[in-house]
Amino acid sequence: MLDRQKLTVAVDLQRRSYALLRWLAEAVRRGFVTFDAAHTYATLPAAAQAWVDRHFADIPPDARPPHDEREAFARMFASYLETSFELVREPGRKLYSPDAHCFCPMCSWLVDAPNLRTKKLERTDKSRAEKQMRGALHAIAAELEVDADESLLEELREPLAYVAYGRDLLERARGGMVGPSTLALWREFAWTRTGAPRKGFVLTADAILDAEANVARSLSAS
Repeated sequence: MLDRQKLTVAVDLQRRSYALLRWLAEAVRRGFVTFDAAHTYATLPAAAQAWVDRHFADIPPDARPPHDEREAFARMFASYLETSFELVREPGRKLYSPDAHCFCPMCSWLVDAPNLRTKKLERTDKSRAEKQMRGALHAIAAELEVDADESLLEELREPLAYVAYGRDLLERARGGMVGPSTLALWREFAWTRTGAPRKGFVLTADAILDAEANVARSLSAS
């Protein structure tokens, strides 16, 4: 089963890493940091850690990691452009309408597109996410010493996505790179069934552990 302490640290580092990535993208937009430098910081763990160490006091408080977690934080931060986002050198402009109310010429206008853009998921990414959920099911079944009833996969889709995502976070903190399937897992529980982000959603270690317990109960009862 997932270790609560390690998972709590990993979830916190994920939140701080995302905050730092957004801050870095804004720094690129304003010209505080060059695109090439930002891309290096956000893709190479060693470069990320050197930059975090050098600018530790300047990092926004909500993005600054605990001092003794800087190495794991750098690895988590450097995984974001592999798993979920991409920095765009020249993002151009996009059509904007407040609250997407109306995109007619009277109610919309062009604005600078963000340098940070969500990755586009491919079929292979979604297939890998499915394999990760199946792997989570088998791992829990093995610990319980029961059969991994794959007929439960669809019924337990959301909790299995939570568990697979938690396992993935721990791997990213160790320096593993899984790829955009992480984003596919995220959308299983952080997005609505209609394909939109859930307003106010915040990932917690408790939610992942509760999902794992849910899967365990279902496997024990099957």
